[in-house]
Amino acid sequence: MSSERPTLRQRLARATLDTTALRVSAPFRKLFSAQLVSSIGSQVTLVALFYQVYDLTKSTLNVGLLGLVMVVPTLTLALMGGAIADAMDRRRLLVLVQVAMAATSLTLAWLATHDSPPLWALYALAAVSSSFAAVDGPARTAVIPMLVDQATLRSAVQLREVLTQSGRTFGPILGGVLIAQVSLPAAYLLDTATFVFAFVMFLQLPKLVPESRRRFELSSIVEAVRFVGARPVLAATFWADLIAMILGQQRALFPAYAHDVFGGGAMTFGLLVAAPSAGAMVGLLFMGVFRNVRREGLAVLLAVSAWGGCIALFALSPWLWLALLLLALAGAADMVSAIFRQTILLTIVPDELRGRMSAVHIMVVTGGPPVGDFVSGSMGELLGIRVTSLLGGLGVIGGMVVLARRVPEFARWRAPAAAGQPEPA
Repeated sequence: MSSERPTLRQRLARATLDTTALRVSAPFRKLFSAQLVSSIGSQVTLVALFYQVYDLTKSTLNVGLLGLVMVVPTLTLALMGGAIADAMDRRRLLVLVQVAMAATSLTLAWLATHDSPPLWALYALAAVSSSFAAVDGPARTAVIPMLVDQATLRSAVQLREVLTQSGRTFGPILGGVLIAQVSLPAAYLLDTATFVFAFVMFLQLPKLVPESRRRFELSSIVEAVRFVGARPVLAATFWADLIAMILGQQRALFPAYAHDVFGGGAMTFGLLVAAPSAGAMVGLLFMGVFRNVRREGLAVLLAVSAWGGCIALFALSPWLWLALLLLALAGAADMVSAIFRQTILLTIVPDELRGRMSAVHIMVVTGGPPVGDFVSGSMGELLGIRVTSLLGGLGVIGGMVVLARRVPEFARWRAPAAAGQPEPA
């Protein structure tokens, strides 16, 4: 009957972002606020570091090496950080790490007051910052299911993507403005202030002790690796993101694109860095369109392929506005992939392993892009930036075809129905 048809307002409500987790959980609101602010600050610092290295050396290879320096601590310490998060009060861990990260950003601000700071010092501080982030990230992810119930878990994951993409959108733009209009040290000082804010927010959270608390042991790290190896669907989520980032990440080339292709400077660079996350933000506003999607693995494969296609087209763009649009579309596709990958992870993994599994997720999500920076930066020196971007985007699409063939159960994976909802056909 026509009276039973949803109104336009109801249809729009279903299509837009689900904010249930923010409405029903006060602790989640504090976590959200802390991560939103600190995410913006971290991206400001990332832009400042990339711009500073390129400004000092005029080399995309050196910018790529910065990414490689940042990924080493992530790969070596993230699993340890996840094991620590499974062995202690996660709130206490978050509070302590914010102090350390604030001190690191403050040191970068001091170093930026020098006219020609040594390159090795920038690399060293970037590595230190990544080391603390490798401990911080798993704890932030592992606490999400402790603050919301299963019915609102996807809402919480979507909202976390909102804050992540907000940081990646507004952070680079703000960083570009601060560098161009104020100073380089001001960018690092802002990041310091954001960690202080996160420190205050985390102090207000309740104790977040894992359900099955265990002592920190190296064997617990091996257990996490075996858990992933025994579950092809879970492993496929990590492979999908690694392929997307290692082959499709173009961030190390953006300073050269800004200067050599589009004739700009710090502001143009900031816009290029921000564009993918700006697109992801717009996409998140309409994430409700995917509310009833149950074949989450297939959604990941299609979304990552779309990311690769947009990167390949970006390589051919003669105009800045078109390049920004294509990067924004790529970011929207990457966001869809991220939502479904995280939901699969948090659905499959039991609470006692979530810290370590979140660490594996952090290793991939934060480790993949710096490796991609090194790959694109070094290839850009050899082949040129446009050829590098084109081959990278096409490689992502090919990688998804291979992944779908090697792990057919990934494309068939269906999300379990929430309580009170029927199983999908």
